[in-house]
Amino acid sequence: MLDRDSLDVLKEIMEEEFVPLIELFVRDSDLRFPAMRRSLAEGDSEAVRHTVHSLKGASSNICATQLAGEARAVELLAIDADLESLPEAIDALEASYRAVREELLTLI
Repeated sequence: MLDRDSLDVLKEIMEEEFVPLIELFVRDSDLRFPAMRRSLAEGDSEAVRHTVHSLKGASSNICATQLAGEARAVELLAIDADLESLPEAIDALEASYRAVREELLTLI
C-alpha cells in the first residue's frame, strides 16, 4: 500500500518531523471519513469532493500512492454527483485507508 522506497527517502529528509507528519496524517484522515459521510447524507457531493481531494493530496504526501489513486476515483464520483455510487466507494476507500494507517503506525 505504501511506496516504501519513497517513504524511506521522506523519512530521511523529514528527520524528527517524520513522526509528527504521520501522526497528523492519521489524525486528519480519521476525521475525513465521518465528514464525507455527513456530506453524503446531506446530498452535498461538492463537500465530499473537497474532503476526498484533501485525502488524496495528503496520501500522496506520505507515499500512499495507491490510496491517492483510490481517492481520485472517489473524487471523480463526487464531481459527477454520483450519490448512488459514493457510499460503497467511500467504504472501500476507508478500508484501504485502514490498511495504510495500520502500516504507517508500525513506523512510529
